Amino acid sequence: MRVVIINDDGSENVYESSKLVDRALKNHVILVPSKTKEENAIEILRAYLSGAKPILYDQENLSLKEKIESLGVETFKDIDFAAMFFTSGSTGFPTGAFKSKENIETDMEALLLEFGNFHIKKVVATVPFIHIYGFLAALLLPLKLDVDLLFKEHFLPHDLLEHAKPHHLVVTTPLYIKSLLRLDEAKDLSQTIFISSTGPLSAEIAKEFTDTFNTTLIQLFGSTECGSIAFKKQDDTFWSPFQGVEATLNAEGLLHVKSPFISKTLWQEGLVQTNGEIQSFDYAIIEKGKFQLIGRSSNIVKIAGKRYSTTQIEEILEAMEGISKALVHVKHNNAELKDEVLQIFLEAMRPITVKEIKSAIKHTLGKINLPIELKVVDKISTTLMGKKCMPL
Repeated sequence: MRVVIINDDGSENVYESSKLVDRALKNHVILVPSKTKEENAIEILRAYLSGAKPILYDQENLSLKEKIESLGVETFKDIDFAAMFFTSGSTGFPTGAFKSKENIETDMEALLLEFGNFHIKKVVATVPFIHIYGFLAALLLPLKLDVDLLFKEHFLPHDLLEHAKPHHLVVTTPLYIKSLLRLDEAKDLSQTIFISSTGPLSAEIAKEFTDTFNTTLIQLFGSTECGSIAFKKQDDTFWSPFQGVEATLNAEGLLHVKSPFISKTLWQEGLVQTNGEIQSFDYAIIEKGKFQLIGRSSNIVKIAGKRYSTTQIEEILEAMEGISKALVHVKHNNAELKDEVLQIFLEAMRPITVKEIKSAIKHTLGKINLPIELKVVDKISTTLMGKKCMPL
């Protein structure tokens, strides 16, 4: 495998994966903060191929950066893991997931079952490598397929379209899928495959994309703790679990996942054991072994008798004068009579009242009867993957 980085001037930096092995790193815990994509790709590959134990984290999340660096590598030296990843922190302080060699290798075997039959000659990646999606699909998949990995530090949509060639697998996100559609450029990508993950992509946009470019689109559903969970193709609405994944529903209709890819140990201000099972907060419907996602319990709110996603409320609020960014979260408190509270964080350029917010929501969705906790903050930060983080 070669790692090929295209510079803005058209020159290339090329690395051979076989030359990255450093046996002196075996079993050493290494902190790998977010840097340039080139630095991260080489550092992570070197660590994984050398048997080191890299801890990957987004140093733009300052609270996480301070916590990890204050703990130091000695805290984790006695734990058996091949790589450690952190959740985005979109619903609180990030959770750390220790991935064993078995977690990673069995996950890769499942991915290869789905992608190994495509005639892939090169992988093109737009995603960072310090998160589980970029690590598995953009770094390890080309390694396992023994094909080149190609990327730029900053891929513009027209750059990506130029490098989407026959027998190329493009590992990207919904943001790029939507951006390619906005280019209004025609190109036959019938021999190109796109993988999209990290966020929802509506069936309408998926169909428009595959029809416009005559291409194959495969969406991946997973999480830091679970690894890969399921996939769907083109504009399908139901997800097919990867081989080895058991997807069921609990009594509340929330998705429960059991698989060999799940981290057996998590770090949440202490170590937590999962037994290879994770209870998600995703409402789902299961039919004939496949499932359809309805929404997350922390991102679904009932208004005027109907369920809406918090993303819809965020869009309403961000359309209001004086609000630049909004983050909405449903907090559950079973001890209270009304067990749901709508937490709203705003970046605002003027004073905002709860009355104004309720009025705006009522105008579009209907009357909201939930208590609202409103907090105006200096900044709602986003991760490298574009997810909004809960202010602490």
